[in-house]
Amino acid sequence: MSFSTIKSSKAVVVGALFSLLLAGCGGGGSSDTVAVSGTAGSDVESGGAQGIVLNGGAIKGVIRDGQVTAWRLEKDDDTNRFAAGAQLGGAVLTDQQGQFQLPISESASGWVLIELAATNQTRMTCDVVPTCMAGTPDAVAFGETFPLQSDFRLRAAINVDQSRDVYITPLSTLAVALAEHSAEGLSAGQLVRAYQEMESSFGLRPGTLQLPPPDLVRLNGFSGSTDAIQLAVINAAFLAMVDGDRWQSIEEVLSASEQAIQVNGQLSGEASGPSVDDLVLEAAVLSEGLKESVIDPGALSALADVSERTQQFYASLHEAAPEAAVARLSWTAPLTRINGESLSMGELKGYEIVYGRNANELNQRVVINDASVMSYTVDGLSEGDWYFAIRVLDTENLSSPLSAVVSKSI
Repeated sequence: MSFSTIKSSKAVVVGALFSLLLAGCGGGGSSDTVAVSGTAGSDVESGGAQGIVLNGGAIKGVIRDGQVTAWRLEKDDDTNRFAAGAQLGGAVLTDQQGQFQLPISESASGWVLIELAATNQTRMTCDVVPTCMAGTPDAVAFGETFPLQSDFRLRAAINVDQSRDVYITPLSTLAVALAEHSAEGLSAGQLVRAYQEMESSFGLRPGTLQLPPPDLVRLNGFSGSTDAIQLAVINAAFLAMVDGDRWQSIEEVLSASEQAIQVNGQLSGEASGPSVDDLVLEAAVLSEGLKESVIDPGALSALADVSERTQQFYASLHEAAPEAAVARLSWTAPLTRINGESLSMGELKGYEIVYGRNANELNQRVVINDASVMSYTVDGLSEGDWYFAIRVLDTENLSSPLSAVVSKSI
C-alpha cells in the first residue's frame, strides 16, 4: 500500500505491508554492554607501520585452510551507514584446528569486520552425530571432513580496543547480518546490540559469542565452560539442518539464514531460512547424541547441562503470551517518496502507531524513533475490537497520512 503526503515535494510513500499478526510475543532483555573474552595481543611492526595481530578460530565444525581477512568499517556520508571499507592487511589461512593469527599491517581501532571465505583447499569437520548431510550424496560420518563450496563464507566483528581474540561462527555471521539490517549498518552501537540480540535469541548468556567454541569431535579433556560447548552445539545445528530434503548443503542453510536476517531482521522459519525453533531443537537433539562420543566426566556433565538448557529454552519459545491481551504489528520501510524520488533509510526517523476501540477514533499512540524497527507488539488490550494504523516520520519532521486500518478482535 502507499501513503499520500502532507507535502508533495517531500512525500513519503510506503510500499509497505502493514499486517496484524494474531500471535503472542515473548523475549528477554539485554544489558547495555557486551562481555568480551580474551586480552589484547602485542603490537607488531609491519612495513614500517604500527599494527596488531588478531587471534581466533573458525568453528562450524573446525574449518581448516579457510581464508581470513579483516576490513575497516567506514561510514558512507551519503547514506550515513557503516559498511566494510578498506582491507586491513593481507589474508591468512586457518590451521588444522581452525585457528589463525591475522596481522593487520596498519594501526586500527574500534570495530573491525573479519571474514572467512572458502578456497579450493578448505575443509570442514563434520560435528553432527552420527552423520552430516544425511540423505544427500555428500553424506559424511561424524569426525570426517568434507570440502566447502566457493560461495561459503562466515563473518564476525571485533572491537580491537577491547580484545584481539575473535571467533568466526554461524551465530557471529548472523549478528553481523542483523547489524547490517539496521539504518546505521555496521556501526559500533548496532554491532553491540546485534551480538546481544543474537545471544538472547538462542538462550545464550551475555558474552557467549566471544568465547572460543570447542571442537565437538574432541570434547574429551575439554576444560572450557559449558557456555562455550552450548555455543558450539548451536553452531553445529546449522549443519544438522542439511537433510537432503529442504536443505542440500551447509552453504544453502547459512546463505538463507543470513538473507532472512538481512531482509526481515529475524529467522522466520519460512522458505527463506530455518527458524530459531528449528535450530534450538536440533541443538537439543545433538547435545544428547554427542554423549555417545564422550567418556570424559567433565565433558559429559557439560553436555548434560547443555541438553537441559536447550530443552528448557525450546519449551520457553512455545510459552506464548496470552493471546487475548496482545496484537503484533509489522510493516516494511518505504523505498520512495510520492514523486518517485528514492528514499534512503537515513532519511527516515521512525513510525507512529495509532490505535483505539473505534476505527474513526484512534486515540492511543506509540512513537518509534528508530526506522530500522519494523514490528511492534501492543499489549494490555481488553476484550473487544481494536483498530490500528501507522504513519511514517522522516528526519525533516514530515509525516505520511495514516495507512489503511487493520483490526483484531480480543
